[in-house]
Amino acid sequence: MDKDIVQRINNASFFLEIGKPLAKAKTIKETLQVLMYQVGTIFQPMNWSLLLKDPQSGDMIFTVVVGSSKEKLQGVRIPKGEGIAGHILSTGESLIVENVEEDKRFSIRIDESTGFKTKSIIGVPLRTDDKIFGVIELVNKISGRNFTLFELNLLNTIAEYAAIAIERSYYNQALKKIALTDSLTGLKNRNSFERTLNNRVEMLKRYGVISSILIIDIKDFKLINEKYGHASGDQLLKDFALMLRNMVRAVDDIFRYRGDKFTVIMPQTSLDKAEQAKLRILDKLASEAFLNNKVKLEVTVGIRLVDDGTQKEILDFVNKKTPFVSSVVQDEDVERMESNLKPLLDEEEIIEAEEVAEQRKTYSKDVMLPGDYTHYNSNDHGHITVKKISMKGVEFETMRQQHKIAPDDILDITFTLDDSKSSLIKRRVRIDSVQEKYIQAQFYNPPPYDKNLGFYFMAK
Repeated sequence: MDKDIVQRINNASFFLEIGKPLAKAKTIKETLQVLMYQVGTIFQPMNWSLLLKDPQSGDMIFTVVVGSSKEKLQGVRIPKGEGIAGHILSTGESLIVENVEEDKRFSIRIDESTGFKTKSIIGVPLRTDDKIFGVIELVNKISGRNFTLFELNLLNTIAEYAAIAIERSYYNQALKKIALTDSLTGLKNRNSFERTLNNRVEMLKRYGVISSILIIDIKDFKLINEKYGHASGDQLLKDFALMLRNMVRAVDDIFRYRGDKFTVIMPQTSLDKAEQAKLRILDKLASEAFLNNKVKLEVTVGIRLVDDGTQKEILDFVNKKTPFVSSVVQDEDVERMESNLKPLLDEEEIIEAEEVAEQRKTYSKDVMLPGDYTHYNSNDHGHITVKKISMKGVEFETMRQQHKIAPDDILDITFTLDDSKSSLIKRRVRIDSVQEKYIQAQFYNPPPYDKNLGFYFMAK
């Protein structure tokens, strides 16, 4: 552990520095990203992961993975009780393992699938009250030294702070979901529809991402209620909502904005594609019967392309048809954080996926930027020219004919942007590939928010 880190830990303000960004995080995903960034900065492991428990199976899922082989590990499951992480989850015991080859609890399966060589591990449980919902696991130090008992105790303390922050983010998101969810069908409600529609218009303006909307109205639903009763009518609405879910893509949003009226917002969908989706729904209804095959449904389906004009038209239509009713929704499932944390995080990631994809298309640049490097574990250093930069990493050329840079090495690099402020960027990188003097590298532990790079890319 770096001397400056140790000195900061001895200062009482150290844990305030950790707590502030965690307290400011607004979503579960943001909380986890801030946590893992801080863990990387303080402990400097080669790989580090946060695993969450699947409440149904008891398996552990690699939910946030940082370091090499992260693409191979993300989303991978570890069977209940397997490996060091499984032991920590089942016992609640924090562990430090200096040599995994001498520990019977270690499972080599993950190393075999990733090609990574685990030498030492520290891991601690994430818990709220008496329930353990996850594990933080650190593998190997970039210095090559073993983890220490001091570091294990420190990681335990950080995990306690993190668990509180994760719990707070979870309840904020869970309560927000209730406020934006239709209690009968589980679909998003009218409030959510208005917010999502506004977001789609913003995506059109920023990135040119088009979206289409289906407006679906069940015909003569009142007669169905009168004939079969309101309980049967409710069941029909739930079955219809399930049918819609099964017929649209994961990125499409379905809303029940009033009794028998639904909308579907379809990102990256032209009017022609929306027309095809409409025909699929009508064809399905033509062959589908509800309430034990007693009721055939007929619907009208309108189509609109999202833009400034249709936004106002649709909102006026929805609000005219739907008087605002304030209601308090109670959901005892909110209390079950252990069961709902991972599914709620998955929903956050689906919502963010498309915008992140658009940003990644934009956030890279061919450049010619001067800089320097220093090898983390040797005295090798020199000048570089950065040729390409993204939010994930850099490609650069060394100015030296002979260097000691190899794949998986860790370098500290600095380079100056050609922006109006000549911003100095300092990063630690992990080397992906070396072709003579041309080197590709990923940022070792990029901060969750990077204003200098963010503004640099957006200004291009």
